[in-house]
Amino acid sequence: MIYQDLLDQGALQRYAAALNSRAGRLGARGHLGVDNLRDRILESGGRCEWCGASLVNSEFELDHVLSLRRGGSNVAANLVVSCPDCNRRKGQKHPARFAAEVYRETGVETCLIGRLVASYGLQAVRQKTLFADDPRDLAAAVDGSSGAREVSPYRWID
Repeated sequence: MIYQDLLDQGALQRYAAALNSRAGRLGARGHLGVDNLRDRILESGGRCEWCGASLVNSEFELDHVLSLRRGGSNVAANLVVSCPDCNRRKGQKHPARFAAEVYRETGVETCLIGRLVASYGLQAVRQKTLFADDPRDLAAAVDGSSGAREVSPYRWID
């Protein structure tokens, strides 16, 4: 589906039917209606709730925060609007694990990631890069020249 302020009623009905069918096959509780989906989609404000990317006029998917295979329910409170990339990457991962992964990669703490981090008592940390982002920093670390913003703590000596 394409994210727009005015969502196609027929597309919403087909999406709800597909989600309900899949949930039924997996024995998950809950049933989603068109109104649930529309409200949930518009609550996202047109952004992927995992990475924060804009979805306006772009494809999006609805993702069960706790996947149906992990025992998640098929209710609006367990759905987030996601870009296709985040939805595919998350797959069957635990939501807290994926939230930490997204934060480490992007440094963006969306509301969803903040809630998951707080709920599971995690600490959102971002790994420093092994190599400098700016080639001047690496050159300064190797030859000792000045003008570098910050010298990387990682050095190899032959």
